Formats: sequence, structure tokens, C-alpha cells
Amino acid sequence: MTFKFKHALAAMLAVLTVVCSVAGTLAVSAAETGAQSSTEETVSSEITDMDTEPTQATEATEPTEPTTQPATEPTTEPPVTPTVPPTQPIKPSVGAIKNLTRTKSTTNSLSFKWDKVNGAKGYVIYYRNNDAHKNFSRLTYIKSNACTVKNLKSGTWYDVRIAAYVEQGGVKYEGKSQTYRTATLPNSVSVSLKESGSAITLSWSKNSQATGYKIYRMSGDTKGRYVLYKTITSNSTTSFRDKGVKNGRAYYYQIRAYRVIKKNTYYSSPSTIRCVAGLNAVNFKTDTRLSRVNLTWSKAMTTPTAYEIFYSTSKNGKYTKLGETKNTFYNTKKLTVGKTYYFRIRAYKYSGPSSNPKKYKCLGTFQTKSVKISKNAYGVSVGNTYVEISIDQQHMWYYKNGKLVVETDVVTGNYGTSDTPKGAYSIIYKASPATLMLNSHVTFWLPFTSDGCGIHDASWRASWEYGGTRYKGHGSHGCVNTPYNAAKKIYNNISSGTRVVVY
Repeated sequence: MTFKFKHALAAMLAVLTVVCSVAGTLAVSAAETGAQSSTEETVSSEITDMDTEPTQATEATEPTEPTTQPATEPTTEPPVTPTVPPTQPIKPSVGAIKNLTRTKSTTNSLSFKWDKVNGAKGYVIYYRNNDAHKNFSRLTYIKSNACTVKNLKSGTWYDVRIAAYVEQGGVKYEGKSQTYRTATLPNSVSVSLKESGSAITLSWSKNSQATGYKIYRMSGDTKGRYVLYKTITSNSTTSFRDKGVKNGRAYYYQIRAYRVIKKNTYYSSPSTIRCVAGLNAVNFKTDTRLSRVNLTWSKAMTTPTAYEIFYSTSKNGKYTKLGETKNTFYNTKKLTVGKTYYFRIRAYKYSGPSSNPKKYKCLGTFQTKSVKISKNAYGVSVGNTYVEISIDQQHMWYYKNGKLVVETDVVTGNYGTSDTPKGAYSIIYKASPATLMLNSHVTFWLPFTSDGCGIHDASWRASWEYGGTRYKGHGSHGCVNTPYNAAKKIYNNISSGTRVVVY
């Protein structure tokens, strides 16, 4: 009886020990599973919300092994809450550039505007010279939604890129940019007139950035409007000869360099020149004596308003305007003896409307000729007091002590039959009044040749008969016919022996 009771009590204690061990083991597994599930969701959420790697979470604390001593209740360690990784700053949102527009272009600048971007601190400007570079360069940061990019090259292809930006923590964040492709304008060309006869020839400076040149013409046929007349597709061609002109008519030209980029054409400002057909360079002669130069020429094909006379001390130097005349001759002031001068004669014609005829001044072409200044005439020393007579110009001057006393038109000997002799002479004597051959009565008589040629008044001539070409067919018998007042002034201020030079 006693043995059986002890054996039964030992069996019951063994079964109780096994049950407690199994119950303690299930509680720990549940605690580990719950801790791991909580940590993965947090990390996954952090990765979804941020572009950067999360800070490593603290692992759950391992549970302690169960005690071998019996206990009334199984004990389980509570799960430890993992540490959430700290969040980094979120990248700010920046608006995109919209409606980027070019507002102005010049030869060295480009101007733009665009819509304001809400919340933007400012804008960043990038640009690229497509003719020379592949990459953009950052130019500057600005506050306004408009800008002008300066100091650019003329006639050059550019991309300009603009983006809005905000600043956070000392870092600039840019929004979506917009790029505008355009070009600066080509430089204008310098145009000149090379021919103005039965055809008009223009030439201009080369523009190396240009695709070519466009020539516009205005005339009476176009009713006062410029129309495209010729397109030149090579920038190396820098001249144009217009054969479709009529002598004496005015023509107006504009030349514009242009460049074609991606189906867009960019034009320079126009270079304008006004021409009249028939104002070609006059062929002139130069004579030098008495420290001056005498210039004579034939009329231009088209009767000009007047002729301009220029001179310089070097062929390609700066030319100074001496004066202008409606005659076909000009005599310079006294110049430096022994020095070489260069001369140009250019006809011009006013071609404005009848209400304002001087509005447009059309210039002709010119030749350049040189001459070395001589003081003597016909190998004779003249001094500073003398009478000078030009047959071609039908003009006379009297200088006394280097100062001009009288300048006047005259009529010399009849051309081809009674020509006034050319040469260097002297006043033989003075007489007032006097009777010449053929019973011509004059008030003032100043003979300078032994055979009776001299200077005298001619009351039988009207005032309009002096100068010009009157001497060709209606000239004198060899004397120099002079208007009364001019003859009187010379007579009263001259002495016998004064040199007279006729050429």
C-alpha cells in the first residue's frame, strides 16, 4: 500500500513539470514574432517616404531563458519598442518656368521675360554659344522675372535657359527650366557707291557671321517704298551692279546682312545709300602755279546741284572739304610749295520732293589725283602781287601782297580764232580812258602784251555774258573783257610792272 502510493505521487510530479516547460516556451516565441513585425513596417515606411537610407533601428531585446524552478505563472519579457530613425529635411518643391519669351534682340544683347513663379526666391540664368560651345554656363542669379543678357557676340546663335530657385539651409534648389533658342542680330554693313553712270554699283563691308545680304530698292516706280530687289546668298559677295537704272533718276538702296538659323532669319539694321544715275566721277585736270592748284573738269552726265572739292596730304588719309562750286573749275587757296596734295571732286544732287528738295542729298563717285605745289608760272618767279587769268574757267583774280582784292568772271579771246595768249606777262602801263582798235572806247585799260592784249571794261556786254562758255563763239579779239566795277577796282589798286599770268 505504501509503495503503490509513493509510485503514483512521483508520476504525477513528472507530468506537472513537463506541462510548465511547454507553456513557457510558446510565450517567448510569440514575443519575438511581435517585435520583428513592428520594426520592418517602420523601416519600410521610412524608406517609402524618404530618398535617403534610414537610421538603423535598435533591435528588440532578447528574452531570458526560463527558470528551472517551478513557478505558479509563466513569466514573459515584454517586447522592447525599436527606435525610429531620425528624418532628414524634405527637398522643397519649386515651380517651373512658363511662357519664356524674347522681348528684344540687338547685335550684342538678348532680353527675355517669363511668368513669375510663386514662392521662388529668384531665378538662375544659363546660356550657351551654340556656334562655339556644347555646354551651358551659369551666368547669374536675379530677383526679377525679366533679364537682359549683355556683351554677346553679334550674329551668333545662343540658347538661354532659365529656372526658378528657392533656398533652404544654405542650398539653392532649382525648378524645371525652360530654354529659348535665338540669335543676336548681325552687324550692319558699311556701304559705298562705286559707280553712278549708266549703271549703279554698290559695295559694302563683309559680315563674316552673315549667311548673305538682301538689297532693297526704292524709286519712283515703287511709290516711295523699299522693295526686295536682290538676295545674295554668299557673305563673300560684297558688291552689286544695278543695270536697271535711267540717267538722271534717283534711286535709294538698303542693304541688310542676314543669318539663317534653324529656319529662322535674323537681320541687321539697314545701311542706306541714295544715288542718282549719271553722277559718275568727273575726269579732272590739275595745274599748279602761284602756290595754288587749278582744277578743271567736264560736266557730269547728269547736271548736278554742285561739285564738292576735297584734298588731303596723303592718298589714303583724311580728306578735308575745300569748298564746292556749280562751275566746272576750282582754284585752291595757297598751299605749301614743294608739297604733294591729293584731290577729289564729287558731284552731288538734291533729290527730295518738291516741298523739300534738299531732304535727300545724293552723292556721286570720285577719282583721286595728286599734284606737287609750284610757286612759279611758266618758269617765272611771280611774288605775292599778280593777276591770274584762267581761260578754261573764264575767271580772273587779282592778289596784292598775298591778299585777294578782286575775283570776277571774264570773257577772253574768241576760242580758236582770237585766243588770249597763255604765259607770264607784266602790266605795261595804265590808261583811263582809252580807245582801242576798231574804235572801241573803254574806261580802264591795262595792256600786258606788246601786240595789244590787255585787261579792260566792256560796256557793250551785259552782265550775264561774263564767264561760262561765252568765249566760244562770242569772245573778244584777244583782250580780257571785264565787268566795269571789277576793272575799276583792279585799275585803282594795281601798278605798272605787276605780273599777269594767263593759262
